[in-house]
Amino acid sequence: MTQARSRRAAVAALGLALAAAALVPATAAVATAATRAGTSTCQAGGSVGVPVSFRATFGETVAQGANVPVTDAAVTFVVPPDAVDALRDSGGATVDASAAVELSVAQPRGTQKLTVTGLSTSEIPLPADGELRITLPGHVPPIVAGAGPVTVSLTSLAPRLVVHGETLNADLGCTTDPAANGELAQVRVSAPTASPVPSVPDATEIAAAVEDTPLLTAKFLVDGTSRIAKMGSDLVLQQGTFDAGLFTGDVPNTIRIEGDLNLPKSESYFVAFRFMPVTSDVRLPQAEKATGTADISGGLFTPTIDMTVRVNLLVSNVKQDGVPLAVGENCRTVSPLVIPMKGQTSLVPGSQSTIESSYEIPPFTGCGVTEDLDPLLTGLISGPGNTMRTTLTAQGIG
Repeated sequence: MTQARSRRAAVAALGLALAAAALVPATAAVATAATRAGTSTCQAGGSVGVPVSFRATFGETVAQGANVPVTDAAVTFVVPPDAVDALRDSGGATVDASAAVELSVAQPRGTQKLTVTGLSTSEIPLPADGELRITLPGHVPPIVAGAGPVTVSLTSLAPRLVVHGETLNADLGCTTDPAANGELAQVRVSAPTASPVPSVPDATEIAAAVEDTPLLTAKFLVDGTSRIAKMGSDLVLQQGTFDAGLFTGDVPNTIRIEGDLNLPKSESYFVAFRFMPVTSDVRLPQAEKATGTADISGGLFTPTIDMTVRVNLLVSNVKQDGVPLAVGENCRTVSPLVIPMKGQTSLVPGSQSTIESSYEIPPFTGCGVTEDLDPLLTGLISGPGNTMRTTLTAQGIG
């Protein structure tokens, strides 16, 4: 097949996809924060009550067929001062914290069970005095809105604390509190916006547009969890978007990709030097368009992609054991993170594709207001062996 025939075939196939695909309706920006709380009984020098809560922010209204916006999901433990003292007196030095959170999503079409992921951290130092407050950021899997309201409820919040010391390794046996269970949010669902049926372009219009503009744009919601190798902890990314422009490929059965990735600010929680909690805000702005190719020989709506994403890594609002660390507003890696993304995807609206990647974090620069903190951040974070698990939820083609 010649390149010209390949181009005509790709244009024809993608033109059919455009005629069949629905555009994704916009969702409302209004959001409401919700919290469910209870008291777990843990064993720390005797039975002690540990307040534990789950929170998340939900969009108030969503269009039918779109994903319910859910952000800022997290579990918080508050270990009271007397329990901290008892753990320290028994030889404890650090604790591991995790939680198993189950949600119920009720819609007219039925009920769905979801598990919140990413709720764990390790080796949190026991403070010298006072309470120990632990926040575990998590990720709620996508919730696709059907017809009618969407009701999200907490059905189980199971905390776990494990204390470690030179001669001590003990699970505190924390119980669940049924009082924490209950409704979190009820999201209104609006009717989907009808998509106009596009007119069929003639050959002259196609030839003029094909070189400079994408034939189609595939839209995705993006969820990701990155394992930072040096820290041994996960960074759960807030949900973002990826708009992939699809162009005619240079060889038969391929499509060229140029995409725009937008990720909101995320909150990180790590433990440095195996004893010091460090929190920060993390931003990953796109350094340049994501580029690559998609093999459509196995089907137009199930392409296999080979793409590279380049994002800058910026950190701010850094706190070390709760004390602000003046890194400034220009603390970033000297060069972008280069993240390869290879695997099969789906363009069917509502379908999900998961891609595993590994990447290196370059050294840091521009960190520090009153002192040079570049070596500290580089030593703590930079290096190879980091992984990224990305979930793409197709939103349609336009």
